[in-house]
Amino acid sequence: MPTGPILSESRPVRLFTFFLLYFGQGLPVGTATVGFTAWLAANGAPEADVAAIVAAAYLPWSFKFIPAAVMDRYAWLPMGRRRAWLIASQALMIAGFAIAALIGPGPEDIQVILYIVFLIGTGSAIQDVAVDGLAVDILPEREQGTASAFMFGGQAVGIAVSGAAAGAGLQYLGSSTTFLLFLPVILIVTLWALIIKERPEEKRLPWSRGKASPVNLERHVGAWWPIAEATFRSMIKPDSLKLLGAALLTRTAGGMITAMWPIIAVVGAGYTSAGFGAMFSTAKLAMAVAAIAIGSLLTMRLGPRIATMLVYLSLALLVLFILYGGSIWVGTVAFIVVSCLWALHDTVSSIVSNPLRMQLSDPNVAATQFTIYNSLSNLPVSLGATLYAIFGGTEELAQVVWTMVALLVAGSAVYGWMRIGSRHVEAEPVPVVN
Repeated sequence: MPTGPILSESRPVRLFTFFLLYFGQGLPVGTATVGFTAWLAANGAPEADVAAIVAAAYLPWSFKFIPAAVMDRYAWLPMGRRRAWLIASQALMIAGFAIAALIGPGPEDIQVILYIVFLIGTGSAIQDVAVDGLAVDILPEREQGTASAFMFGGQAVGIAVSGAAAGAGLQYLGSSTTFLLFLPVILIVTLWALIIKERPEEKRLPWSRGKASPVNLERHVGAWWPIAEATFRSMIKPDSLKLLGAALLTRTAGGMITAMWPIIAVVGAGYTSAGFGAMFSTAKLAMAVAAIAIGSLLTMRLGPRIATMLVYLSLALLVLFILYGGSIWVGTVAFIVVSCLWALHDTVSSIVSNPLRMQLSDPNVAATQFTIYNSLSNLPVSLGATLYAIFGGTEELAQVVWTMVALLVAGSAVYGWMRIGSRHVEAEPVPVVN
């Protein structure tokens, strides 16, 4: 009789696993987009350098379809379709943080920092490919909304924890010690990846007893042309093209906001790098807990399509408040509230839109297709961060904000135009997080 945690056999194991793995992939993102950006801004770096960090952090996530296609083509099925790749990606993240600890760059070493951000982001992005493919393989449709809430809730917690730790560590301990302290946490996530199994009959470790699951033997394509053909047929469906267009618009706006936030915190609200990292990470952590419940509830009650449209319209209103409510939000308490609302929207938007990508993905090429959706959703974040600098940053705030609003409203309209995502699946209770 199989022992130990098995994803296909236990809903709690699935939810915990996806939460933990997404937590792990959030660590490089928080380190780069919260810790490094605030650290550079506090040390007088140009806004273009801060925006470049955000762009570099999301750039590996924009080309995830390359490792995704490799994962669909090559898999060691005795350990499952995705788990060997998952373990390898965790090892890459460990190597990236270890190298960064050895180099130990200062705030003036912008080129070195960009290389570090890109390296650890690559490990995180490959891990995300494996986890997303695993989610499409394992999750029943009625569980997708709740699992999505735990996944992106876990990522938000990872970003929050790493952002606070990196912000304080970079200011008070230096970059070498900061990166070194991340290694035990990444090792814990890696250990869980070694313990779990996808399906009962599989091997837990290469030398363990076990064999390939019949389900995976049936689904595994194992040839390039069938993978390309199946992926292309799914990608050219009308709803698939609408999803890509909507993501391009809304995620470009999101990249602009991500680049802007640490700058207005330091320049406008007077935060230090450690102060902003601690504040924003605490806000993101608290909002992650709320987002798990809110995102799951919205998805169940409204369907992912309508929920996604409403979340982005709400974000457009928040962005307008940033422009016209400056006399209000510049106060410490008010800025914390606004930061909480931005963090909430950021996480909930990922939760409610994720089931749309799952429903459009063909299980036979899940890693490739699902990752193409996510890659083409992440490339606009780098584009948005670049546009923020090109449009003038805080010196031209009105132009920047109205561009964000136009992108968010247009993207919401395209989401509303989609046909999928409105059918109510069997309701599940909203998870309660203590």
